[in-house]
Amino acid sequence: MPTNIEFTIAAIGAACMLAACVLMIPAAIISLFKIIEADRYFGVGRLGGERLALKGLPFSLGRMAQYGLVLMFSNTSFIQKRYATELEKIAASSPPKNLTRLLIWLYGTWFLLGVATFLFGSLLLAMS
Repeated sequence: MPTNIEFTIAAIGAACMLAACVLMIPAAIISLFKIIEADRYFGVGRLGGERLALKGLPFSLGRMAQYGLVLMFSNTSFIQKRYATELEKIAASSPPKNLTRLLIWLYGTWFLLGVATFLFGSLLLAMS
């Protein structure tokens, strides 16, 4: 018989999974059309390279999520140390605000919800 704590963890994990699945549909569709524009502004330094030649769905979705996470956590000391030159080049190219918001709110959130789903599932398995 599951306890209230296990039920709560399962409910939160299910909610995160549902939200991640709902966000994945527009994220996958939009990434096919916006990847060229995103690569032009954000595909610099370690964020670019030969990966920019890969344009299919898993590659573009992964790059868009990485761009969104780097932008989302750009104020942290870890990201500022690791991607200092890339963040300067991105700021110099002055990307459109709508693209920046799209990367942060759609792709960054989608990736973090997916990670949260796995964490809650792992915690539920560890409690069993």
